[in-house]
Amino acid sequence: MDKDTMASYSRRDFLTGLCTTVLAHSEILRLADEPESWAQTQIPSVSPGQFEIQRVAADVYFALAQPWALANSNTAIFVNSSDVLVVDAQSHPAAATALIAQIRKEVTSKPVRWLVNTHFHWDHTQGNSAYVSGGSKLDIVASQATNLLMSQLLVPRLRAALDPSSPGPRGSQQVARQLEELRQRAAKVNSEAEKAPIVERIAQLEFFADEMKDFKPTLPTITFEKSYVIRDKHHDLHLEFHGLGHTAGDVVVFCPQKRLVVTGDVYHPGWPGFTDSYPQLWPKTIDSIANLQFDLILPGHGRVQHSGRDMAGQRNYIEELAERVITGRKTGQSVADLQRTITASSLKSLGSRAFMPAATTEDIERGVKENIDSMYDRVERVSFSGSEPLRLRQ
Repeated sequence: MDKDTMASYSRRDFLTGLCTTVLAHSEILRLADEPESWAQTQIPSVSPGQFEIQRVAADVYFALAQPWALANSNTAIFVNSSDVLVVDAQSHPAAATALIAQIRKEVTSKPVRWLVNTHFHWDHTQGNSAYVSGGSKLDIVASQATNLLMSQLLVPRLRAALDPSSPGPRGSQQVARQLEELRQRAAKVNSEAEKAPIVERIAQLEFFADEMKDFKPTLPTITFEKSYVIRDKHHDLHLEFHGLGHTAGDVVVFCPQKRLVVTGDVYHPGWPGFTDSYPQLWPKTIDSIANLQFDLILPGHGRVQHSGRDMAGQRNYIEELAERVITGRKTGQSVADLQRTITASSLKSLGSRAFMPAATTEDIERGVKENIDSMYDRVERVSFSGSEPLRLRQ
């Protein structure tokens, strides 16, 4: 998921972070191999991501990722009778390591025994190695398609993001070019107050680039085609593939006893991501998930949802936009043609206000245009061939 957001820091936080940036780059990477050390270490402002952990049900917690230079996934945390299952592992190992420390401090000292990857995207899987380095027995569980796509695409897409000569991969941040643009902006700003967040964002991106330069994916140890169930005396956790949607391998984690579902990015509040999607089939996949008996939705990004209204609204938006784009493609219309003719006001699914992906009219119109562009060459795909293209930005 693309997010061009950043954390806000006070002047004191900024100065502290600036003074400790060099230390942070070496110290946080060292601590990534020593998870216990995090609990006793104050994380500087260049820290690899923070999380707001909230209890959502008995033995179930939700770690909401806080704004950082690059997107991190949320994490669902299930406390079992003797261990822990977590869902999704952030965009880099240091962020996952920081969350492990928070879990130990704020939730439980029980070891993480299970890690579920809902899909292959970088902001959900590149932190997997932090859980492996903890020393306890760990299984990483994902769909077979997710395992394939992680092995094929994580490294080349990351390389493209870190390469200043590359336009960068679609559906991901172009780190190298962002850094160059931010450095140029910082050089032109005279006000310390205006420069502070720019310099902090530079420090965060430099930290990420340094940490990830030799990245190798940590792949699932257990894969499945349709479902995998983990049973505990506290609850049952059903890992289920409901069909092609946001990617070829999206799984949800359904807990019938707690009446909640963890959806990854097959549904989350805001704009759906179409980079690796199957837009014609995605609405049917959401329909299948909606048949589960749940009261709470724990999404991959954004806050906990207490009803299915937004999910249903997003489902209708995907269906309507896909139909409009398919019709346009069949008559030879280009992306630019469709962006002129398909406006937010012309989409009934947005007019119903059941789905509100942005706050302002301008942002909604911009989002529709971006969705048209990202789904245009995906909209008629109805099967998974076993691989996906790198898909660089144009």
